[in-house]
Amino acid sequence: MSTRRDLLAALVALAAAPSFARSAPAAPMTGLDAEAVRRIGEAWRKSHPGVSAKTLAAQLFPKGRGPEALPRLRALATADFRAGAVFDYRGWRLSNTEGALFALLSLEA
Repeated sequence: MSTRRDLLAALVALAAAPSFARSAPAAPMTGLDAEAVRRIGEAWRKSHPGVSAKTLAAQLFPKGRGPEALPRLRALATADFRAGAVFDYRGWRLSNTEGALFALLSLEA
């Protein structure tokens, strides 16, 4: 069974993939349903109009998309839940950070 931590780690790994392998083709969304990523990302973007991939990448990865980004994103997701900054999608309650990661992935797909 996947946990929230597994989901967040997968999202970060997928969002970081372009910087890990500049010359290699983008890695597929292993373990995630690409259509679900698109739908969740689109729903989050509807509640955040005008957001772009560039803006999301800068917000989520201000120091780059390296492995050190995961602890920061976990802390942001935790802070979101504590502050009530959540995004509900079809029975799932995601942190705003997780929703933004889905949005970024859907824009970059």
